Amino acid sequence: MEGLVLGLWALLVSAEFGGGSAKPGLKLSCYQCFKVSSPASCEPTVCNSTDQVCVSNEVFVNLFSEGVLLSKHCAPRCPNTNMMFKWVLNPGVVNSITRKCCSRNLCNRALASQGRPWALQMGFLLQVGLSLLWALL
Repeated sequence: MEGLVLGLWALLVSAEFGGGSAKPGLKLSCYQCFKVSSPASCEPTVCNSTDQVCVSNEVFVNLFSEGVLLSKHCAPRCPNTNMMFKWVLNPGVVNSITRKCCSRNLCNRALASQGRPWALQMGFLLQVGLSLLWALL
């Protein structure tokens, strides 16, 4: 019984950390683009050996019409921690800059939904695992 519990726990932990990270000695791959309006314009690229993270910047500007500019690239480190900065030009008109850093291959694909399918799968797996664990105890 304890072996089954330990095995289930090991499966959950390995699934948590097995999300496609770059292997030591291999170069990281990230999406790269500069000031584009669509994520489809970003192309995968192999990073330099010194690059450790993929960076995504999304600028949402609502001046005369709404617009989003995306920039994605490789970097040796995250310029700052993941952040969101908002400012108001006119009452009710909020603009924002969002920066995200990640360290897995091609992890900077889409800023808004990045990681959600994997997170949903992990949440489901965690619920099933905890239910089985509870049933065994």
